[in-house]
Amino acid sequence: MSAQSKIRRLIFGFLSGLLCAPVGLVIAYLAGVVLTGFKTREILPTLLAAATVLPLMVLFVLALPTMMISILTGVVIALTSALTSRSILIGAGVGLILGEITLTVLLPLLVPGDFTSIISNPLLSALYGLLVGVITGAFFQLFIKWNSPSQ
Repeated sequence: MSAQSKIRRLIFGFLSGLLCAPVGLVIAYLAGVVLTGFKTREILPTLLAAATVLPLMVLFVLALPTMMISILTGVVIALTSALTSRSILIGAGVGLILGEITLTVLLPLLVPGDFTSIISNPLLSALYGLLVGVITGAFFQLFIKWNSPSQ
């Protein structure tokens, strides 16, 4: 593999992570709205949470860790893409590990509080990291497919 191809794959990995972060944040927001609705079973508190608390939590607590998880996952996918073509599987594993480290261990140390106690649940952290990793891997595969020469 040439140096130009390696650099291109690293750029694709970085861009995959950048594109995955907003998608992951939107999915986290929508899941929060749906779960709040199921938990309260009332429309007014759900709408109030959707308009006030959830956007603040996504913006201030989840945005930077999601960016870090998705970009690092994209770079790892790019580095391992020469060895295997299973970028979604690699992304899922790396995202799961980075999600656990970032959201369960590092985030509560840096930002203690109620918002972080929700996302620092190990099961939620693993699920969110897995989701971010799969989306990053899918974006990477899409970039590679679009960049491959036509046959």
